[in-house]
Amino acid sequence: MTREKYLEFCNSISGAVSDMPFREDFNSVVLRHWDNRKWFGLVMEHNGRDIVNLKLSPDEVLFYRDMYEGITEAYHMNKTHWITLYLDSDVPEEEIKNLTMISFELTASRKKRRRVGI
Repeated sequence: MTREKYLEFCNSISGAVSDMPFREDFNSVVLRHWDNRKWFGLVMEHNGRDIVNLKLSPDEVLFYRDMYEGITEAYHMNKTHWITLYLDSDVPEEEIKNLTMISFELTASRKKRRRVGI
């Protein structure tokens, strides 16, 4: 999957926005929730290849790292909860989209509980 196609997919997710918050870094793109501004992904270049960091449950992190060569320990993120996915790797496009949606759901705002009247 190309970087452009991936960013197009991410920007099509309802409630998602992207920005480039790092001064003098015009390549890295942060993927956020519109409402809580939490990151669900980070697209950047590493060793000349496009990568994306995504959040997963710890069990999923280990599972997907074992399943695909294109998924490794997270680069510059918590290695228990995040993975690095190489966009030009053996990870199928549909799996990349699926993992992105998992990350999006894991970082979504928790619904506020309404207090029932006394």
